[in-house]
Amino acid sequence: STGFCKLDDFLDYFTECMNKLKGKKVIWIGDINVDQNKINDLDYRKLDSALKSFNMVQTIQNYTRVAKRGNKFTHSTIDVIMTNCYSDFNSSGVLQEKIGDHYALQCELKFKVESPPKFEKIAIHDYSTNNVKAFQTHLANLDFTPLFQCKNVDNALLILEENLNNYHGHFFPIKTVKKHEKFIYKPSEESLNAIKMKRKLHKKFKKKLKKVEESNCNSCNVCKRCINAHLAWDDYRKQRNETNRITKANKRENLVNDLKSKSAKNDLKGIWKSIKIAT
Repeated sequence: STGFCKLDDFLDYFTECMNKLKGKKVIWIGDINVDQNKINDLDYRKLDSALKSFNMVQTIQNYTRVAKRGNKFTHSTIDVIMTNCYSDFNSSGVLQEKIGDHYALQCELKFKVESPPKFEKIAIHDYSTNNVKAFQTHLANLDFTPLFQCKNVDNALLILEENLNNYHGHFFPIKTVKKHEKFIYKPSEESLNAIKMKRKLHKKFKKKLKKVEESNCNSCNVCKRCINAHLAWDDYRKQRNETNRITKANKRENLVNDLKSKSAKNDLKGIWKSIKIAT
């Protein structure tokens, strides 16, 4: 056929690839059109010599093609598995399933591909509200008189720094948290403040609504309680919409910065991954 590759051309390509893949485990699988049963054939010896030069072996021994020529059937082993890591094979051979007039090949390797973790684990200090309050209380009760009386400023600074580091490690221990692998959104200060305000206004609205429910007005929309509840809802709704606007703008800015950063590193895989996450 027009797509036929001569053996010499293939061996040149094979040699070029193996030189580039030096030190790596390599497996070649396919139809090479060199019968592995004709060990005295010139093409077989050329291929065998090329394999030996890269410490490779051909693992298929059985017939891989049965063809009818006239009244006779010919058997040949022209589909091969060539590798330099045969010690990693559990098995290799010829299957009964056929693709055209060729039998399919199979090889089973010893190693297992581990599934990537769904979440990345990171270690951070536990700056919870209770820990911060406990730290502040402890500092308020400390006696800094010895430091004030210390005449050597450098020694006083070292003692203060050592004590603060010890207190920091005690009151803010390290904890492990899970970070979603697709999380690239880093909220800005403006976004965080907007979210806090939204939550504050939502709590205010819930309190006003509870007063309406506890009263006997049956949501008359006229009394002072109902009017205050409606006003609280309007304030919350405006802040919610503003928070959504700020959050979207923040996410867009982070995505653009992420793409610029990966583009500078020529990280094409990371760019497509970010685009996929964003869409």
